[in-house]
Amino acid sequence: MSVIIDTSCDNCVWVTAGVLNYKLCDRDFDCEHCPLDAALRDRASSCVDNETTLSMARLDFPGWNDLPAEVQPLLEPLRSLQLCQSARYSARHVWVRLLASGMVRLGLDSFAAALLPDDAQLVTVAHNTVLREGEAFGWVYAWNQTLPLPAPISGMVVCRNGGHHDSVDKLRTSPYRDGCLLTLSPSVGTLATARVYSPAVHSGRIQRHCRSIAGKVDRALAHAELGLCLNDGGEAVRSLPQMLGQDRYWKLIKHFIGGE
Repeated sequence: MSVIIDTSCDNCVWVTAGVLNYKLCDRDFDCEHCPLDAALRDRASSCVDNETTLSMARLDFPGWNDLPAEVQPLLEPLRSLQLCQSARYSARHVWVRLLASGMVRLGLDSFAAALLPDDAQLVTVAHNTVLREGEAFGWVYAWNQTLPLPAPISGMVVCRNGGHHDSVDKLRTSPYRDGCLLTLSPSVGTLATARVYSPAVHSGRIQRHCRSIAGKVDRALAHAELGLCLNDGGEAVRSLPQMLGQDRYWKLIKHFIGGE
């Protein structure tokens, strides 16, 4: 791909090319050493999960029946979530699963997937990238915002799934199988020291986060003059992003999922 670089504009060359909806260049157009540029040039889509015995558990929104009827539609994406019993989870809602081969797969859990905007784009780092724990293994782009996704373990990327760049639908419908984002060859000792947690511990975290979001909705309603309607007072609000607005909703996503 050949892209003419306009250095008078701060937009990433991939925005100029129409591939990303928004990204400012923070590397002075040094594309040769940019991990995002390497990832977008490597559009391989593999990481197919052939595991047929994954055990799943259902996690219901705490106190769902006690929520006001007008609030329930806003929180519907979080009403019933899945947890893979074979995985471990980071505090930033990334799942990690060890394979019999010694390789490790990772992706976003069902809570994180449910919060992503409908038009979000997701890009992961390229093949053979060496990741350190805490570094970004991918980025979410939406609404002129960028959200880095922190890696829960260290290792080298041996395969990546490029199938979620244009749509995050499969992350929502099948986060632990079709939603695999990367397969890593883990660094020596990283699994023993990684801050990842059991499904039981992580389910408690998700329930706390669900209650926190319900609290944000209650507080927003308490200060709303028009109730559950858009600013013109006519069309009813049908989703949490509509109610909170893009800026506040993005801050909510960043609070639970993103990190540097």
